[in-house]
Amino acid sequence: MLMTDKHIRDIAAEKVVGNVPDRRPISAEEASHVVTGTKRDAGNSERDDSFRMGMDNGSDIVMSLVDLGMNAALDIAFRSTLFNRLSVFDPHIDDKPNTQRVRTETEPERGHAEGQARVFAHQHGSPNHTRHKKSYVEAPIVFDDEDEPIPIASRDSDDDEFAAPEPAQEEEEDNDEEADMAEPTSEEDEAEDEDDEADGDAGGKKNDPSSQPKKHRNTGAGMIQSRKGFHDIPHYPLETRIVTRVYAGPLRRYARYSALRDSMYGPEYNRIKIIWDLEMRWAEFPALPPRYMPHEPQGICPSPWLPPAFERTQEQNAARWYRNYYAKSPDVQQSHLLSSHDGEHLIPQSGGDLVTFIGPWDRQGEFRFTQGQSLPITASGLPTGTSEDQDNEDSTGWMLDIGSIPLAMGWVPSLVNTKQVLAVASIPFTDQEPRRQEDGADKHEAPDAMTEGCVQLWEFTPKEEAGKTLARPSATPARLTRTLCFDWGRPKRLQWCPVPYESVGSYGLLAILTGDGKARVVDVKMVEEGSAPIYEWVQSPVVTLGIDDDYNNKVTCLSWVNINRIALGHSDGSVTLWSIFPRKMLQRVGVHTTYVIDICSAYPSNPYLVASIPVGGCATLTDLSQPSSELTYFPVPAISFQPNMLCWNESMQGFMALYPSSTPNTTIAFLHHRFFCQARSICTGPNTITCISAGTTHPFVLAGCADGSLFSCNALQKLFKQKGEPLQKIKVMEHEYRPIRRPELQGTDNGRPVRGAVRILQGFLPEPNDDPRTEKRKELDRKKKLERMKTASGKKKGRPRKNGSNTMEDINREAELDDKLASRVVTHEPLTRLTTIVWDPNMQFSCWAACAMASGIIKVMDLGVQ
Repeated sequence: MLMTDKHIRDIAAEKVVGNVPDRRPISAEEASHVVTGTKRDAGNSERDDSFRMGMDNGSDIVMSLVDLGMNAALDIAFRSTLFNRLSVFDPHIDDKPNTQRVRTETEPERGHAEGQARVFAHQHGSPNHTRHKKSYVEAPIVFDDEDEPIPIASRDSDDDEFAAPEPAQEEEEDNDEEADMAEPTSEEDEAEDEDDEADGDAGGKKNDPSSQPKKHRNTGAGMIQSRKGFHDIPHYPLETRIVTRVYAGPLRRYARYSALRDSMYGPEYNRIKIIWDLEMRWAEFPALPPRYMPHEPQGICPSPWLPPAFERTQEQNAARWYRNYYAKSPDVQQSHLLSSHDGEHLIPQSGGDLVTFIGPWDRQGEFRFTQGQSLPITASGLPTGTSEDQDNEDSTGWMLDIGSIPLAMGWVPSLVNTKQVLAVASIPFTDQEPRRQEDGADKHEAPDAMTEGCVQLWEFTPKEEAGKTLARPSATPARLTRTLCFDWGRPKRLQWCPVPYESVGSYGLLAILTGDGKARVVDVKMVEEGSAPIYEWVQSPVVTLGIDDDYNNKVTCLSWVNINRIALGHSDGSVTLWSIFPRKMLQRVGVHTTYVIDICSAYPSNPYLVASIPVGGCATLTDLSQPSSELTYFPVPAISFQPNMLCWNESMQGFMALYPSSTPNTTIAFLHHRFFCQARSICTGPNTITCISAGTTHPFVLAGCADGSLFSCNALQKLFKQKGEPLQKIKVMEHEYRPIRRPELQGTDNGRPVRGAVRILQGFLPEPNDDPRTEKRKELDRKKKLERMKTASGKKKGRPRKNGSNTMEDINREAELDDKLASRVVTHEPLTRLTTIVWDPNMQFSCWAACAMASGIIKVMDLGVQ
């Protein structure tokens, strides 16, 4: 008797509810129809075809179990195939479990991908097909796993006789997992290399590059592939070493695309739909964000993980809290205005002008910047209105010299399309100059001078285009509007409250970390249009935060959690949560044992999640709603001395940070808040990474290096990279500084000294977004395969032996990869490095980014492309 659709549905229903179906022997003829699918109903041809694709794997089991008897073997084969098909079914995906989102192609598929390759170790080819624009449709479930599913061992009682063979590749990955964490590389590329090596060892036509089909995205990659039991809470492990040394969860390092997407963002149907829509939205922009409005198909967009009108509601709540606060404490912040003469002396002095060489690399121009000077620049890098750039006069940003080392920056949050304000915290160059010991005395500034600090607010004017497109920079120079001066020490960090306060006449609440080890919150009032720069001396802030009971316990970093909450990291390794009004420490969690150098909240979608990185130890994610039980960490101890290396990306629902490693590395990693203990590589720099920033309304990441280079890439595209898919990153600019060492060499112009020279290059071509070590390994594997092909072809008669015509090309390629690896350990001038980068968080200015260089130059750029 033939197994019809009704039998299959009955068995599937019993499988879901956990009942054990009655076993019955079937004849060999019936089994052959089931395994091969030769006999089927005319009305259900499509379903039988899709079911047959899964049953093909059962035929090999039947051939290997002949000695067990035909009926028993076919029974095992049928049950094993049914289990594999049901393992990808999750009835909790949607209210309609018989539908799912699929990605359609305009040209039909002519083959199926590696559906059960990891379970039965079979390889199926996929012929070429043309890729067209993809869209979502509601269609019945078709069990055709185009991706490589993660094998999940069964725990049901009716599958006791079935044991899925362990894939060899999974064992190799698990054995090397701890080593991969210590030396981060692209885990997706490692899996690709193993697949490529397996293909190359087959010999014959498979080794011929011309016979290999081109690699495209899998046509079934848009399907929801939630596996049975994938999101279940695992049992408590009996072996404690597994969970204390390496990650032993269900998500494997080699999992990619749909398996990765469904595990990170599923199993809810709506969440998978959101992340898939975001990936398709920016799929055609591999390096820089699009300059399109939110209502356009490829435009930037507010967070889809938040309820509607979330920003407006937060602003109303902030205004209500602000009025209530000042009604009860009207004179809490004490400050007074200073004269221009006194205020200018409190700003760090540069000690001379800065000679800059900017513009296209083949026709750069020399310009001299004085402290406080600003110039609007064009796309070529030259100032507007210069004779060298008559063809392109549209401004794309600004360059300004603040005459000191900028350590932190922050854009004022705003819901109104007005002028943008950037807060800059800086220190004098003398604070980081080498100090010489002469006559047994330490020559440096007096301690009183180190107590003075200031924060500058710069204003940038956009073009008036009536909201037709995203805001563009204008030709109006940037100007200094307000300077906050204080005697709490040098400013080290600053961060604006993420909720705007425009409705109450304030830029917002600014949290500042100063040299005395305290965090202070200052209310910054708005400046009237066209007024002269205001110098304000702040005597007492809105609130001062810090632990006074512990000896020498200082605040080391800070992050806003919401309107009235702020999280602080301390020198003893603890993380505290504070209330601004009334001033009160709400929680104190002993997360680390050493100095906390970075902290970041997952505001706005998950503000109670706080990630922290210590100087020595493991990067940790703490749930402040349940701090005693909810805590996870990346199980690799690392040494971190560089701040500004941790940020939250709202679109991807995860953190961007330096790859946690026990050895120095130059890789940026993505740590999803669900799988914080498993990092995914995003971008690799040519030198030490010094600062990173992720967009608020898009997934593009900026990375600054110690050699002065600035890179940009699409982190979402990199996360869901498929095998063989080329990805790119772009070097936005490169900064190089040369100081004048000896006083007798200092040049003068009209009585003004020169402190150094700067060269800024731009206009670089995109380059592959890959780790140089991965590229080196691929090149070596390619040469080994070529040698095996030569050896095999030489042994066969009548076939000419291939010569080494590409020897010089191979040598040049290998030398180029060696240079990339060597550049990571090259030291550069200290003032060449990039100190901090910030994307503009406001919707209409999402493509604006500010980049600060240790030479004192700040460059504000519009990086949007069309």
